Amino acid sequence: MAKTFYFTTPLYYVNAPPHLGGTYTTIVADTIARYKRMMGFDVKFFCGTDEHGQKIERAAKKEGLEPKALADRVHKLYLELWKSIGIEYDEFVRTTEPRHDLAVIELYTRAKASGYIYKGAYSGWYCVSDEAYAPESDPSTPAKCPDCGRLTEWFSEESYFFKLSAFQDRLLELYEKNPKFIRPESRRNEIASFVKGGLKDLSISRKTLKWGIPLPDDPSHVFYVWFDALTAYLTGAGFKVDDVKFSKYWPGEHLVGKDILRFHTVYWPAFLMAARRTEDVEVARKRSGSVYTE
Repeated sequence: MAKTFYFTTPLYYVNAPPHLGGTYTTIVADTIARYKRMMGFDVKFFCGTDEHGQKIERAAKKEGLEPKALADRVHKLYLELWKSIGIEYDEFVRTTEPRHDLAVIELYTRAKASGYIYKGAYSGWYCVSDEAYAPESDPSTPAKCPDCGRLTEWFSEESYFFKLSAFQDRLLELYEKNPKFIRPESRRNEIASFVKGGLKDLSISRKTLKWGIPLPDDPSHVFYVWFDALTAYLTGAGFKVDDVKFSKYWPGEHLVGKDILRFHTVYWPAFLMAARRTEDVEVARKRSGSVYTE
C-alpha cells in the first residue's frame, strides 16, 4: 500500500485577482506534489480560496458587489489560471462551501467542550489587510501592523476568545520534539522566540462583521477569518464528510509564505490540540505534519 502525502498551498484571498506571489507558491507546491507521485506516494494536493472576512466585504462594497459575487468571480480566475499553467491539484476548497461550514463548527464545538473558548470583549488595533491583531499599544495612537507595516484600525466589541495562552508550553514542546515541524530552522527559531515571549488569548469571532460563518451557539457572531480559513485544510482532507478519506490523508504538510507563518505554526496547532479527542491522540503520535516556508 502506497504511503499517503497530503500537501497544501495557503488559501488565497479573493479581494483581488491572482498575483505573482501566490502563483509562485502554487508552482512550487505542484512541483513537490509531482515529485512525490513519481516516488510512488498516494498524493492529495490541496488548493483553496479564503472568501470570508472584512477584507473581502470591503473589497466587494467598493465594487458595488455582494461579497459572494466577488468571491465567485475571483475563484473562477484562480481555476482558469491554475489550468492554464498546468497545476494538478486534487482538492480545491472554498471557505463558502457547505462542507467547510461543517468542519469549522466541529472544530469550534470540540474546542469549546474542552474548555478553551469563552466569551469576553476585545479592544485593540487590527489590520484589515492582513486580518491580524497588532500588539497592545496606546488607543490614541494607531499601531502599525507587525506583518505589513500598514496603520491598523481600532476595534472594540464583544467577542469569543480562544485560550491561546494555555498552549505556550505545549507549542514549545512540539517545536523541540519535532524539529521538522517548521522548516527551515531559521523560521522555527523565529517562531519559538515569539512563543517564548508570551501568548495572549485570541479573539476568534466578530459581532459587527456579517460576512462569515455564524457561530452555532451564538449566530450574532461570525468566526474570525483565521479560525475559519485554517480549518479548510481539514475540509480538504474530508473532515466531517468522509471519515475514510480523512483517516487516510490527515495530517498534512503545508507550504506557506513567511508573512503567514505565525498563523500556521502558533494558532493552527493550538486549535488542533484544543479540539483533539482521545481517539485522535495515537494517530497524531504516529503521523506528524509539517509547515514549510518558501
